[in-house]
Amino acid sequence: MNIGKYKILGRLGRGGMGVVYKAEQPVTGRIVALKLCRPADILLDIAGADRIRQLFLEEARAMGRARHPNIASVLDTGEHPLPGIGTMPFFTMEYFCNNLGLVLGEEYEAQQHTRLLAVPRALDICRQTLEALRRMHHDGMIHRDVKPFNIMLTDEGRVVLIDFGLSRLRGEEPTARPRGMVVGSPFYAAPEQEADPEQADARADLYSVGVLLYRALTGQLPGSSLPSVSPLREELDTHWDAAFATLLHPDPAKRPQTAGHAQALLHGLEAHWRQHRTEVCALHDPALPAPSGPPRARPARVRPKQALEFFRLDPLWRPRHSTANRIEPLDHTDGALLDRATGLLWQGRGSEFPLDYAQAQEYVAQLRSVRSAGRDGWRLPTVDELATLFLDRAEPGSFCLDPAFGSDKARLWSADQASYTAAWYVDADMGFVGRQDHTCAFYVRAVCAMKSA
Repeated sequence: MNIGKYKILGRLGRGGMGVVYKAEQPVTGRIVALKLCRPADILLDIAGADRIRQLFLEEARAMGRARHPNIASVLDTGEHPLPGIGTMPFFTMEYFCNNLGLVLGEEYEAQQHTRLLAVPRALDICRQTLEALRRMHHDGMIHRDVKPFNIMLTDEGRVVLIDFGLSRLRGEEPTARPRGMVVGSPFYAAPEQEADPEQADARADLYSVGVLLYRALTGQLPGSSLPSVSPLREELDTHWDAAFATLLHPDPAKRPQTAGHAQALLHGLEAHWRQHRTEVCALHDPALPAPSGPPRARPARVRPKQALEFFRLDPLWRPRHSTANRIEPLDHTDGALLDRATGLLWQGRGSEFPLDYAQAQEYVAQLRSVRSAGRDGWRLPTVDELATLFLDRAEPGSFCLDPAFGSDKARLWSADQASYTAAWYVDADMGFVGRQDHTCAFYVRAVCAMKSA
């Protein structure tokens, strides 16, 4: 299937106004996200094809106006005939393998609990989202649909805000949108936006970021009353309760008034958290059980339906049990690290850049050919081996532990395959297992057994 000059590789998702596809650009082979104006039947009945087409083009123009590293850019536009509707527009954007919704494990039923982010990572994602909103608000635009699945995450952890289909430009007529068209997402939209979307201003976007932060830190959505987070996560004290009471206040006049003000609040929260962590962890020595035996070393092909049981994961794709590491530098090697708890020798630095799966295999082959650290047994680790590096953010005292290799190269390819075109990867910082197609880019941290030389 082709749309314009683009070869369609698969469907990524659908919204009210359109469908987003993974597509391949001709000649260069670049992978892009292609959004086609293909409205849902109910929206087509409410608004009509001409009005939906106009709204879709307004989204493309809004994204084209907002030039910023944290805002998605439109790469190309075109038109495509649709039976029964007529010729409809499409545009292409940079393709991202990950978004915050996938990382958190948020489901269609948003009330279900999600995974937890480390406090610094949650704050960083929200600060970058606020930076995108700061630019939008400066240009007179309100996003009105800030939620996890609209926050893309690049291979290096940069936030990119997408989906301007519900955005509003300052001065736009309140009647510009069809009656009956929902504006915003349940649980993330501010109270005043739910009551009257056309009267909501930039402070409604800031409320949505507050919900994002609450979700990322607690795995839950805030209730209708002013939320309290200190009982939900031991590293958060009453200082955070006061901050969320401001971020999520039902009266927009009592919230931060600009994205810059909200960023300053988050900077203060991180400084407070680091001081609190230092004081608490000086008196706390968390202990994890030792591994029961060496982890599986042989790669496997594991279908998604079998993965939870095969990898021994909980419903949020996290290992059911965490284990301790005893990692130390190995003498006379170039940065190799030995985990005495498992007997595994890990590449200390890992790949310098994120790599697609073919590049990851080439990278490991190169380590073998040059006998990195004096060994030729380097390989991609299995999920079981990578899981020995995880921290369980829900475990008491886990915030006093640092990731085995830091958090800057957390997403790592495994040797285990999900299909002929996809492999399993891990997020070692958040402690979960996921799958992605081979065209995605993650870091590589090779492993070998100590006996390999």
